[in-house]
Amino acid sequence: LKNKFAKSLLDNRENLDFSEFIKYPNYNIKENIVKKQVSASNIRGLNVVSVDGSSVVKKFMNVDFSFLKAIAVKYYFYKNHSSKIDYFPDITGFNNYVVQANYINREENAVEAKVSMDMTFMEIKLLNELIEKNDSIDLIIMDGSVVIMPINLIFSKDFEISIKYDKLLKEYQKLYSNCIDKGIILIGSIKDTRTSALTHLIRNSIQMLKPSTTNLTDFIKINYRQIVDYFSDLDLFNRVLIKSERSCIFNCKNELDKIRDTGIKKEIPYYFPFSFYAFYLKTTLHDTPCRIEFFMDEKHSLKDASEKADLISSILLPISSLNEYYGLPIPQIEAHRRAVFKPTEVNLLFNNLSRTLNSYGVSLLEKRRARRPF
Repeated sequence: LKNKFAKSLLDNRENLDFSEFIKYPNYNIKENIVKKQVSASNIRGLNVVSVDGSSVVKKFMNVDFSFLKAIAVKYYFYKNHSSKIDYFPDITGFNNYVVQANYINREENAVEAKVSMDMTFMEIKLLNELIEKNDSIDLIIMDGSVVIMPINLIFSKDFEISIKYDKLLKEYQKLYSNCIDKGIILIGSIKDTRTSALTHLIRNSIQMLKPSTTNLTDFIKINYRQIVDYFSDLDLFNRVLIKSERSCIFNCKNELDKIRDTGIKKEIPYYFPFSFYAFYLKTTLHDTPCRIEFFMDEKHSLKDASEKADLISSILLPISSLNEYYGLPIPQIEAHRRAVFKPTEVNLLFNNLSRTLNSYGVSLLEKRRARRPF
């Protein structure tokens, strides 16, 4: 049934005319296509930056310790498959460690939220520092969403988390402003996602086109509305896209719009007067598509957004297709490889910390599950 829906979508895509709906602000598909072919650019002379971070939390009965690290990599491409790589602050991230202790007894989800925000803040701050020191960056690839995450924490009643969130908002706003001022393209590249937002938008659009016995009949025959419930976006577009194709662009992260409308966080319209878009890009033959996010300032046209998606795709294709079974951009892969904590690193940090605490008479009691004798 899934293959039948994908085939119906492909067979009828010329008849799926969304042009009447696109003019309405609340209609989130922003191109009158299901998919399109894109061409790879010659990226000679481009400077591409990617950033990633990692965190490890050690939990004890009386305290939680978190170890955080962020690294940025900058690729200067001599040609599509040849480059020079620089690392910031260094190749191992040794000069960008943070070790935190939480002595206040908190719920585990509150501790995880705090670590998540601190990790994100480190990554965004590192990017801002890099941009301010460097005038030759063309593209920045964030590992994950380009929109502030996690958005649900904006409503947190925890005072410390609320303070940290406001600080993170300002750092994101600074990043967006820096990119606009210096003409840098900022994107988010999401490895894995279970969202079905675009798939549901397509279903709603088909429904608005009123399939019948004389119009879009293939969809009537397969009961498309129920079938779509079984799809994620990646599942559908892995069947629909072939290598070097992208999906239509669509509005993403509508939570920000809802927050603007409620006025709960009055700074949001000031911080983020932007539109956020996403699309799916198939970079290799055998891997699933990547979800790519980007933003536009409030004065843009839909034509501008569509052209920017084409430009982003043309840059990503040559740096994401060296391995037909793994379609992520090379700078993103390298940033992740360098940022991930190795067990020896964590052990070294923790042993040094334990010795320091022991010298002050502080002992750490592991949780019972970590010290059971069987």
